[in-house]
Amino acid sequence: MTKPASVSSDIRAAARTLLEGASIEISERDLNKASQVAAVHCRGRQVFLPCTPNVKPEDILAATTFARGLGILPVPHVVARGIEGESTARDLLAGLSRAGAESILLIGGDVRDPRGPYRSSLELLRSGFLQAAGIHKLGVAGYPEGHPSIADDVLSENLELKLEYAHREGLEVFIVSQFCFEAKAILEWARRLRSRGIKVPLRVGVVAPTNVTKLLQLALRCGVGNSIRALKGRMSSMVRLVAVHEPDELIHDLAAGVLAARDVEPLALHLFALGGIEATARWMARASSDRAKRSAEESIEDER
Repeated sequence: MTKPASVSSDIRAAARTLLEGASIEISERDLNKASQVAAVHCRGRQVFLPCTPNVKPEDILAATTFARGLGILPVPHVVARGIEGESTARDLLAGLSRAGAESILLIGGDVRDPRGPYRSSLELLRSGFLQAAGIHKLGVAGYPEGHPSIADDVLSENLELKLEYAHREGLEVFIVSQFCFEAKAILEWARRLRSRGIKVPLRVGVVAPTNVTKLLQLALRCGVGNSIRALKGRMSSMVRLVAVHEPDELIHDLAAGVLAARDVEPLALHLFALGGIEATARWMARASSDRAKRSAEESIEDER
């Protein structure tokens, strides 16, 4: 029998590696609701806990403690513009550290008017409260398709200032991107960062299985541009009503891109579990099973 093309096998292996190393983002409500599923499928994995406008600091603290108790590695979001004052910032970060958070995701937040003294994640980072709390690893946000209300040059400058400060202070930084639906846009963004000398790990945002109608509404609110229009254009309006988006093709394309351009590494996946942790866990188990089955079939073909 003819041996399958090596590039196809390599891409599948690279896709499997990306999936195995993926972090997952789920709401604190979903974590509590589906804790047994999370305990089984997320044990030992980084799970990001978003802090939306309706989530209070004490909710994130409780979710961090709960996640740690499940054997999960919690990475709570800390939203600078949502913090009321310096004492609140100190107490929150110290509390997250005591709750077992070894890393946080530090973001500015989309609220127009800050609730306290911090207008940006950079200002909160420069406070030194992370180091005081014993937190030495942090994620910062990245935007492969730009930000709907922040100019690209401002985004670039702020990112470099955060990285420079972190380097001086001995902090470990990684970049977590907004979700995107085109591998080309993600990989081009990664190459631009690398060409600027930014070598920190990247976690690229990918949406796990989610109802397409819900996804389109959310993506438009988040300012995801060309890639969501491309996704929308690939299906009829009738299909959108019942379809579930699955990211297999995107992950396959990302794996191929990483193999073709190793200079974008280190690069990993960050799965937005917008359809819930149960749907995400079922899809991950199925994807892993399918890949394992294909690998076994290839081994049999090789032996022949």
